Amino acid sequence: MDWALFLTKKVVSILVYPLGTALFLWLVGAVRWLLRPRSRAGLLLVCCGALWLLVMSFPVTGFYLLHSLEVRAGAYADPAALRNKGVKFVVVLGGDLRGGDVTAADRVAYTSLVRLMEGVRLWKAIPGVKLVLSGGTYSSDVMNCAEAMAMMAGQLGVPAEAMILESGSWDTQDEARYLKPILGKEAFAMVTTASHMPRAVMAFVRAGLRPIPAPADFETKSFTLDYRAFLPEARGLVTSQKALHEYFGMMALFMKRLVAVSGS
Repeated sequence: MDWALFLTKKVVSILVYPLGTALFLWLVGAVRWLLRPRSRAGLLLVCCGALWLLVMSFPVTGFYLLHSLEVRAGAYADPAALRNKGVKFVVVLGGDLRGGDVTAADRVAYTSLVRLMEGVRLWKAIPGVKLVLSGGTYSSDVMNCAEAMAMMAGQLGVPAEAMILESGSWDTQDEARYLKPILGKEAFAMVTTASHMPRAVMAFVRAGLRPIPAPADFETKSFTLDYRAFLPEARGLVTSQKALHEYFGMMALFMKRLVAVSGS
């Protein structure tokens, strides 16, 4: 992926996130209010921005947005079922990564670590499979995600000859493209965060691959619906943003497919 497209995606993402949308509405509303003080449009935009941010900050909002994605991801993968399907690869998609002078476990930040642990669990339960670790980096100063996960996997007992690394990708679509020569037409277990699984499956299937969902990192299983679910907090805002990121990502894939079909 080139830098222009990558940066464009990041900027658009920021604008559609709850905080970005609220700030945009506040900015437009404030300018409108200053230019035309007697008009109610500016005040209305400011109020809409505040209301949007408030609703997105409720834990219950983030729960319902994220839960629908996790339901689509399915249940935890059963190693016996994967063996019966002839799976030869367990693919772990890259996630968060930390730089600096840290240990292997600390370098593979929470999201990547949980995905890796699930991948190693499946690898140990399915004799003869390869553990495929995917994820690059857009900074030359930071170790790529695949290498970082490989370091941690090695400390968990996975030998180097049992691992295949893909370190050129920047996002999920890139991962599908770079992994296609490795996976071919083989069915494989794909490990990623449960809320990310629907978008990942969509991207990989459209690339001609045969993923079998093996979700990890469920966030809504322990949710309790009580009065705290309706009190705004930063965690609720982060959860809502995470869900919206996936929904907009799937929408982008759909639009890209639609443009490709109409142009052919």
